[in-house]
Amino acid sequence: MKDVLHGLADAVQSAVRAYTGDIGQVVGMGADGTPTQQIDVVAEQAAFRFLESRRLLYTVVSEEAGRVEKPGEWTLILDPVDGTHNAVRGLPVYAVSVAAFPRAPPGQVERITQVTAALVRDLVTGHTYFAETGKGATLNGRPIRVRKPLEPKDTVFDVYLGQRAHPDACRFAGRARRVRNLGAASLDLCLVAKGAADLYYLHSTEVGHELRAMDVAAGTLIVREAGGAVVDLEGRLLDMPADPKARTNLIAYGDEKVLEMLR
Repeated sequence: MKDVLHGLADAVQSAVRAYTGDIGQVVGMGADGTPTQQIDVVAEQAAFRFLESRRLLYTVVSEEAGRVEKPGEWTLILDPVDGTHNAVRGLPVYAVSVAAFPRAPPGQVERITQVTAALVRDLVTGHTYFAETGKGATLNGRPIRVRKPLEPKDTVFDVYLGQRAHPDACRFAGRARRVRNLGAASLDLCLVAKGAADLYYLHSTEVGHELRAMDVAAGTLIVREAGGAVVDLEGRLLDMPADPKARTNLIAYGDEKVLEMLR
């Protein structure tokens, strides 16, 4: 599966870099109910072509196509371009995110806690985060770990701030020495995984504008395998259906003591 995820990321990266048209052109509506832009289509089609070329009959749950059923033994949760708005605006922070798990038996709901392998590829730098259950997390093949112990005087929080952000977001951001936010959830999670950020906090007050399973499935495993945790706003282990329409708020952290700073 590691080779498959790397190959898929290579295919997406090559296609995005080679495309010379208007990446921001709106060409339809995705399965998650948000507008589909040309860069999303280019990336998603490249991913499907790769799987077809390898005769990999995997079910794919993707941002644009929705759930595409195949008879193979694996399911992939794919966000072809996480951070589309960044890409279109010329901000060099966007990624392909893909997670894999054994296909669930008929009638059972697949969930992101079942993910066994995950990859996030920064489509600008090529930096690649990877994790497998029980085998730790890596960045470009080198092991990474969350930042422990917490150093309260030198905290970096990654907090979503914007029109839909809950008022708590500003309050929590004010407790950190520095605040950052990349605008691509998979990469925001990876900042926690490699110890660059102590916390990633997203709380949207508008239903339907929280994070999707495709945004967080891969990054969540990478954080956990790096020694951190990803939970919901109640502090429970983050879990959600592998469904294009599922949404969630979340908190990701390296040292659980950071949660005391949010109280």
